[in-house]
Amino acid sequence: MASGIIRRGALLGGALLAGPAIAYGQGTRALRFGHVQPPEGEINRGILRAAELLKERSGGRLRIDNFPSSQLGGERDMLSQVSSGTLDLCITGPGVLGSWVRPLSILESPFLTRDFAQLQRMFEHPAVQAMRRQLAEQRSMRVLAPWYYGTRQLTTRDRPVGLPEELMGLKIRVPEAPLFLDMMRTLGAAPTPMSLGEVYLSLQTGVIDGQENPLPTIAANKFMEVQKYVNLTGHILVPLVPVLSEQSWTALPPADRDLLVAALNEGGALGGQLTRDSEQRLRGEFEARGAVFVDSDRAAFQRALGPMYARYEEVWGRGVHAALQAL
Repeated sequence: MASGIIRRGALLGGALLAGPAIAYGQGTRALRFGHVQPPEGEINRGILRAAELLKERSGGRLRIDNFPSSQLGGERDMLSQVSSGTLDLCITGPGVLGSWVRPLSILESPFLTRDFAQLQRMFEHPAVQAMRRQLAEQRSMRVLAPWYYGTRQLTTRDRPVGLPEELMGLKIRVPEAPLFLDMMRTLGAAPTPMSLGEVYLSLQTGVIDGQENPLPTIAANKFMEVQKYVNLTGHILVPLVPVLSEQSWTALPPADRDLLVAALNEGGALGGQLTRDSEQRLRGEFEARGAVFVDSDRAAFQRALGPMYARYEEVWGRGVHAALQAL
């Protein structure tokens, strides 16, 4: 109970912490980095590594001030702050960014990619580059190279889910992103969007029946304390992308931009490796605590999502989904 309340309470102080994008003082520039990940999570450890490298390589001129656990609000709140220039950095998934530039949601579409290397190539595809430029020009948000966040699996409290029809009527938390809402509706579930910081208490009190996230995120947020089944749907191989305010980017000299990008890339490499390591060990840890793993029929889930792919063809651009899959 206490951990859930803490996560909910972290949201309340978000507006109080807003301030100017790049803070100046004593020859230093502080970039404020807000996100929803818990302090002990792999992504936060990657951010801390990036902050360490940036401070070291800039001789202390540049630093990252880190605000984990939704201290500055939910993902949509923080993206709005980045867009307006009151926050320098956050990290989120393309599905959430699809609320601003809808075609970007393709990078988090179910069963799109085979592995993370393919996903990295997708970010350099001309169609995706055009989406990234649109986000920068129209919404003042610059997307940097992706970080590996894991493969999303579905957890449930009372009902194993091996087939899509077994999701019927279940209240499943999803990120505040249109693509995730459409995915769950197409599968027959009742999608319930909410910030990550609200999920534990909602699972504990029965407001929702389940959620979907990579195993390390499930572990870091202690969701298996209030869930029984891990349904191995493997429906999305997830990139998280650092999103930088275009105002903050423009204010940095080119050499400092290079330092920032290099530090974030190395932090992302560490976070990704930690995530892979966690995914390999967590099944055994969960099972030892009583979790039940279900080998869901992934092909059946992919077939059931056929109508959604057809609806999104106009959003993503005709032929783009097939072109990215073929990379």
